[in-house]
Amino acid sequence: MQRRSLLVATLLLASALAGPAWTQGIDTVRFLSQETDPDVVRVQRAWVEKFVTENPGTDIILESAPNTVINQRIATYVQAGATLDVIHSDPGSSARLAAAGLLAPLDDVVERLGGRDGFLRNRLLIVDDKVYALNQSAGIPQFHYRKDLFEAAGLQPPTNWEELLHAAKTLHSDEVAGIALAGGENRMTTIMATIFVWQNCHDLFDENLNLLMDHERTAEAAAMYAELLKYAPPDAVSWAFQEPIESFWSGRAAMVLYWHALDLTYRQNPALIEKVGIGPVVGNRMKATQMGARNIGVFAKSPTLETGKKWIEFMFTPANAAKLTEVSPQLYPPATKAAMAALKGSEAGSMKAFGDLLFNVHWAADPYAISEILHAGAVDRETCTIRETNVVNPYVSVLWNSNLYARAIQKIAYEGADPAAAVAEAHRLLQEQIDLAKAELAKQ
Repeated sequence: MQRRSLLVATLLLASALAGPAWTQGIDTVRFLSQETDPDVVRVQRAWVEKFVTENPGTDIILESAPNTVINQRIATYVQAGATLDVIHSDPGSSARLAAAGLLAPLDDVVERLGGRDGFLRNRLLIVDDKVYALNQSAGIPQFHYRKDLFEAAGLQPPTNWEELLHAAKTLHSDEVAGIALAGGENRMTTIMATIFVWQNCHDLFDENLNLLMDHERTAEAAAMYAELLKYAPPDAVSWAFQEPIESFWSGRAAMVLYWHALDLTYRQNPALIEKVGIGPVVGNRMKATQMGARNIGVFAKSPTLETGKKWIEFMFTPANAAKLTEVSPQLYPPATKAAMAALKGSEAGSMKAFGDLLFNVHWAADPYAISEILHAGAVDRETCTIRETNVVNPYVSVLWNSNLYARAIQKIAYEGADPAAAVAEAHRLLQEQIDLAKAELAKQ
């Protein structure tokens, strides 16, 4: 508690010493980004330089925080009352901030970018018919696999759990793990394990925001995820976002469930790219994967609100957005139809190396992607199909930040716990935290 107070005090002191630049005749926008990838940050810095040149009297302060701490950083700013303008947050945080009335509507920005119909599916966070955030990172986790290893073993890309488990067992060895899968007590494990719940024709919330975790289909999905962890490297017990893909692009794993495996393999180990393929969306009772998001929003109380909106519009114009997509096309797919069209003739190395897979396989998997933030209860549990409920779920961030479902996975995988009992306990503890979150939102 003492460290937290010290951090808040430090932020307030730094903010006070710096003083608001807008009072000195310069409209300064502080952009808190969760992007730390050097190549992507270079694009952001080039944007800043171009924006400042085109808009005299403005400045953009680019501040980066890893995705593992971005939520805490935003919360610290909010609680401290420190200056914060535009944020690049996870979708759960942006949903809660919008529900709390802390974000400004961006409908005027959306209109200048071609209107709502000009955006691709699940790219807009809409609450009470107002847009509060734009999704800049609608990546889709899919199964990436080593084609050469599959061919040598006489395997086809897995299309269901049985085939996936068989491939992991068959390809697992002392030199190469069958699958690179996060097993740590963290948000990555929670997100990936949730995908398995959807594939089992179930959901963790319904359209009325009721928690559904304590269910036999959740237990079945958790048991399958835990079984697959037997064919991941031993240190997967602590893995989060980075370790699975590092294991894959370095050649130490035969498969990985990830958003942008081709992007990072192309960048880190280009010689391997010809041996990497994308398998079909895996399913059990149904096909499903997640649509990721790094949402861009602006705080309603920002002293440079209109300049912040101009900065957001600038980032999403087709030419600028295309530069970001070319650097990381799986993590940052186009958000608008105009940006998608601008990429058709791209000469970027990444687009030339695996552009066909992007247009024909990766981006084409959009119909099987679920945005659990934008569509609470997206899985129709009777028909085993994906539906768009348009019910924003502000409590997914509670699920992610609590790590309770990830802990249940660990208990099953590493402690031999009964799946139903582990899931039931996680449900009970998570419900307590959701009730507290509901009480907090009710006060605002």
